[in-house]
This record gives sequence, C-alpha cells and structure tokens, in this order.
Amino acid sequence: MEKFFKDSNEIIYNNIILNFKNNRTKGKVMDKFDLIKKALKAEPTEKVPYAIWKHFPEYDKSPEGLLKAQMEFQTKFDSDIMKISISGRAFANDFGAELGGYDPDSGSRICVKYPIKRLEDWENVKTVDITTGEFGNQIIAMKLIHQQVNGKIPTMMTVFSPFMVASQIDPNMILHYREDPQLIGEQFKVVITAMTDFAKASLDAGADGLFLATQHFNNKLTENERMELEFVPMKSLIKKTVKKNNFLVLHLHGDDPDFNLATKLPINAINWHDQQTKPNLSEARKIFKGGLLGGLNAESWKDISNPEEVSSMISSIYKNFNSTGLILAPGCVIPQFVSDFIIEIAVNTIKNLKK
Repeated sequence: MEKFFKDSNEIIYNNIILNFKNNRTKGKVMDKFDLIKKALKAEPTEKVPYAIWKHFPEYDKSPEGLLKAQMEFQTKFDSDIMKISISGRAFANDFGAELGGYDPDSGSRICVKYPIKRLEDWENVKTVDITTGEFGNQIIAMKLIHQQVNGKIPTMMTVFSPFMVASQIDPNMILHYREDPQLIGEQFKVVITAMTDFAKASLDAGADGLFLATQHFNNKLTENERMELEFVPMKSLIKKTVKKNNFLVLHLHGDDPDFNLATKLPINAINWHDQQTKPNLSEARKIFKGGLLGGLNAESWKDISNPEEVSSMISSIYKNFNSTGLILAPGCVIPQFVSDFIIEIAVNTIKNLKK
C-alpha cells in the first residue's frame, strides 16, 4: 500500500478533498439515529448514510484496548453506525478453542487448536458463564463504549450465529451433525443459550442493535440443515433479545447466500458481499424492503493504483442503485491492507454524494 502515499497520489488526494469541501452542501445535518432509523425502513434521507468497520488486531485483546481503537476510528471517519468489532473468535475461546495470531488480511484471530476433534468430544461441551472470560470482556467493552457515545451514534454489537460459533470449536461440525444429529442437537443448545444470553447482555450494556453474522447460510448446508441449524436458532435468539427500540443487521458471509430465506427472519437490514455474489443491490431491493448495507467492495481496493478510482467506483455503485434504504458499507470488514488514506477518500466521496 506504499504506492498510495507517493507524492503524485497525495496531490490527487488533496485535490479530491478540496473539491469535496467546495461542493459540499450546507444545511442542517440529520441526526445519526434518525438517519439510520429512516434508512432501515428504506425511507428517504437527507444525506447518504454509511457504516464502516474493520478489525483492530491486538487492541481487541482487552476491553480498554478495543474502546481506544473504536473511538479513534470513529473520530477519524465519523461513521453513521458504530459496529463493535470484537475479536473474530472470542466466543470460541471460552468454549476451549486456543487462539493464535491474526489473519493478515481480515485482522481476525486465528484458531490454532480446536477443542472438538472427534464426535465424542461434543459430550464435553459445558455451559459457559457469559459474564466472565472473553464473553465478559466484550460486554465490558460495550459498556465502556456506550459511556462514550450514548446518544451520539447508534452502536451494534457483533454477535455470531450459534452455528458459526459451533463450527469454530468443531471444524467438522456439519459432518458430526450428520453422523449423530441427536447428540449434536442436544449439545448445540449450550451454544445457542450462550449466544442468546450474550446478545441480551450486550443490549443491556447499551448496544442499540446487533450485527448478527453467519458464515453458513448457503449451500454448505442442505435446506433442512439450514433451517434447523441456522434459521431456527437465529430466529429464537432475535425474538428473545431484540426489542422495539433495538435494530438487527444480519450479515450473510460468503458466496450465494440464501437471501430469500434470510428475509423471513425478523430483521431490519441485511449485509452481504453484494459486489461479489448474488443478489446485487438492485435485485436485493426487490426481495427485501428493509435496510441494505453494502456497496463498498473494499477487497478490490488492494489492486487500485489511482485513488480517484475508489471515488468513481463508489459514485457509480450508488448512482446505479437508484433507490432508498442503502447504507453504504463493506461487504464484510475493511481489510487490513486498506490504508486510512483510502478510507478517508471513500468517506469523503460518500459525504459528497447527491441525494
């Protein structure tokens, strides 16, 4: 990414920023809560909303570190929603997974030792106390962040689907379930309970909403398995935790998500890799009437040599969507290789978009 900091590109960047300042419309700025509330209902908004997030390697090892990283990122880029980017495998850690370093691209923690290797190991899965360990650390982080941003910006705590957590402690979860659905089904309830309790505790700690992520809402599972292992547990979690004053964003990770089934969950918005897989934003708008989070294909920015390309790409995507209810956001996380320099260009491009 050093090429982004060459003198020629600094000149391009300064010109872009100067144009934004000269062209930016003046007037009353819509409150972030009101802005997001309208966007989630696909109602017209006075400005284009955006939500950007990334992982914070090393900082996410403690509540205080995560607080510092989140607040610095928010101060720098002024996102309209703050997604709390917890350690990628924090929940698996409390179920016995041993974590190592970080994936160099995503910034998520890497699992180096799984607690479940054989089917019989599921018998050892025990109830966890979500007020302690890594579960507890994330709740503390949420409380600290809430104290800093209460009333200023909507926050959403990251929660993984129970099946996603189960697959992080058992890499052969699907095969084991097919081998003994009764054993796995019974022990799986422990994970479901933990994630439901964590979701509720996060909202009690001050989160305005939840970012519920899953990596298996696709053809990795059969239709029946998708219902039993993903849809039903997530629907139960949502109904038991999310209240009228909260919101829920569902993140569908990976290729070819079952978008139609996802829309049957009690959710306010969907986030997926819209620039890399079906449906595209316009197709999604026809299927789902709530909020759509997407449009920023940050993974592709690695290969861009001219910063102006990022700006033109975002402008084109937004113009082609030509509808309401879009919150510009990455399909997953902004990769670690994307510099603050480029993120700032993306943000200022969004702020200059015409409604």
